[in-house]
Amino acid sequence: MDINYQEIADRTAVHALKSNIILDYSEKSIAEVESILGTYYDHLTEYDGKEGADTLWNVAVHYGIYLGETMLRLGMKEKGFAWFVDDGLPILKNQTSAQISPITKAHKRILNGPEDNVKSFCDVAFLFAEGKLPTESVYRAINVQLSSGQIIENVLHRDIDSYVMMVEQGREDFLILESRDGFLQFYGVDNQYVCEVRVNLPDGDFHTYSVIDKAKEQRTRRVQFATPYGQFTPTEREVVPLELLNMVIRAYYEHVKTDDFLEAIPYIDTTEITKRCMGLIQ
Repeated sequence: MDINYQEIADRTAVHALKSNIILDYSEKSIAEVESILGTYYDHLTEYDGKEGADTLWNVAVHYGIYLGETMLRLGMKEKGFAWFVDDGLPILKNQTSAQISPITKAHKRILNGPEDNVKSFCDVAFLFAEGKLPTESVYRAINVQLSSGQIIENVLHRDIDSYVMMVEQGREDFLILESRDGFLQFYGVDNQYVCEVRVNLPDGDFHTYSVIDKAKEQRTRRVQFATPYGQFTPTEREVVPLELLNMVIRAYYEHVKTDDFLEAIPYIDTTEITKRCMGLIQ
């Protein structure tokens, strides 16, 4: 039986509209799908047993097909991609047998959470279609600087855990992930960290941001934070767990554009505070 992908995608857009979310096959709408799937992840415990699993799979199929239709409209059709059913699963495939599975990715986003961000998936898919995807799964070039002064160039995301563990275990005081346009740095120990980001702008200016724990977003009281690196007094919301830190590091690798990176993480803008501390503004 032929599958009417356009009809399924349109039906998905109607479903989203019930929540006042507009899916119009634009690049912006991909971020809306990421948000919708994130809501299902946040309520995973409400989907029990086979019936719950079937419901989530049905959601993944619909929103995965919407993502596929959107990617086709945004240029992948011109690159030779089209729908193809592989062992019962619709995928996007071209004449060279390169294939992409937006349904599988949507399902993983629901089950696994932000680590399977569908916007990042689509960004990589577009690069893949253009033939611009690097040979590695990471496309932000990162040099790692240790508190001991050692600099390791071009560290891939698959290798970053060993360096994070050095800080976690107290063998290094802090870690700096340097990129072309700034850096991400963090310090802490065990399961408590302070993570900060600096973005260098083309005009020579810069912005800074602090990662926060969304569950403690309103807790702005300063706390004593002791690490092997020294004593600090961050706000309570700026002390984040290792799981969140790892998610932020992954997002830093995966999102070259600052706006995309910031959309993927919880943060506060600390630019004014930082510049005052540096004496750059009064």
